[in-house]
Amino acid sequence: MSALSFELKRRPTQRLDLSPLVPSRLDGLNRKKIEALSVSTTRETITVGDVFKVKGKDAQCLHFAGTDDRCDKIGARLTGGEIVVDGDAGMLLGAQMKRGKITVHGSAGVSVGASMSGGEISVRRDVGDQVGGVAFGETFGMKGGFISIGGDAGLLVGERLRRGLIVVDGKAGDYAGGRMVAGTIVLRGGAGRYAGYGNRRGSLILADKPRHLMPTYVDSGVMEFDFLRLLETWLREQGMRIRLGGRARRLMGDMAVLGKGEMLILE
Repeated sequence: MSALSFELKRRPTQRLDLSPLVPSRLDGLNRKKIEALSVSTTRETITVGDVFKVKGKDAQCLHFAGTDDRCDKIGARLTGGEIVVDGDAGMLLGAQMKRGKITVHGSAGVSVGASMSGGEISVRRDVGDQVGGVAFGETFGMKGGFISIGGDAGLLVGERLRRGLIVVDGKAGDYAGGRMVAGTIVLRGGAGRYAGYGNRRGSLILADKPRHLMPTYVDSGVMEFDFLRLLETWLREQGMRIRLGGRARRLMGDMAVLGKGEMLILE
């Protein structure tokens, strides 16, 4: 059975709320009912059929083609299945998702995986601010799952991260790991200012020492970490070309708060 696909006809005149287009909502609906679903965000009503060419039948495997930065909330609250996006995505990609997999071959907007509790998100190019951050109305950021970013990320990567893993291949903006409660963030391309600000118990792993290291981190020296080798093995099994090694300089902090977090600078 072919994947249920949505091909954007033209650039929309308003931002689109694509949160209804998830397997749990589409399963059992015929094409006519799917095309009648509202995806509008203003007083002007826009349906799926107005902006997308709909093809295929398999609602457990969704395919979006030609999407742009106005296509918001793709895969939001996803509870299973797979979504592939051949194009860009707007804000709140995979926000509050619980299970499933989302792959974006282009870029994505702000709040990718905000407050997600499980599943996997992969964005091949750049993303906006607050990857794995706090969704509207939530207390914590990402609470489980895995996010991989192939390009650069904006401000506040992993803000209020509770659990889970975020890997950024490119550069991250300021306040990466800001107010982390726990979880792990790997930044392969460096970080901006105030990395690890307010970190309570999380692990921030960096390929290079930040240019603006906060004074509230205490240098504990170079150590061997078996979990870095295990993490590298697992990431390679996910298809990522990555080298973490087993040695890193450990900085404990943020001492301005609980102080049980860590920043590992790879050797």
